[in-house]
Amino acid sequence: MEKHVTQALRNYGNGYTCAQAVLCAYAEDMGLDMETAYRMIEGFGGGFGGMQEVCGALSAAFAVISYYSSDGKMEGGQSKSETFARIREAAEYFKEKYGSVVCREVLGGAKPQPFKCGAKVKLAAEIVEKMTGKEGKAV
Repeated sequence: MEKHVTQALRNYGNGYTCAQAVLCAYAEDMGLDMETAYRMIEGFGGGFGGMQEVCGALSAAFAVISYYSSDGKMEGGQSKSETFARIREAAEYFKEKYGSVVCREVLGGAKPQPFKCGAKVKLAAEIVEKMTGKEGKAV
């Protein structure tokens, strides 16, 4: 198991939201300090503030994939279509396992609860690994 996947699970086990667990596992590699990553993704947990919309773990995975896929050029950037394609592909991997990317559907109507979504956190981090490769570069 890749170190980021292990770290995401450790984060989740330490009480991070599903979204915090995933993003914070990659924060240092992306040049973010842990506190900044933790704070900026907090509201994504539980499918955006507990509203059970898009899975928070998957949303964080999308952020990491976007970071590695984007060319970072604010003017004349050419990476958006490829980044969007990677996000759609990541969503399909998640849907293959859970049938949806929507938290309430993934949880079968149950409310998000602490430590209920460890498998979703694991899969989200594994998807990041699959989509970015071990060196953190988009593949």
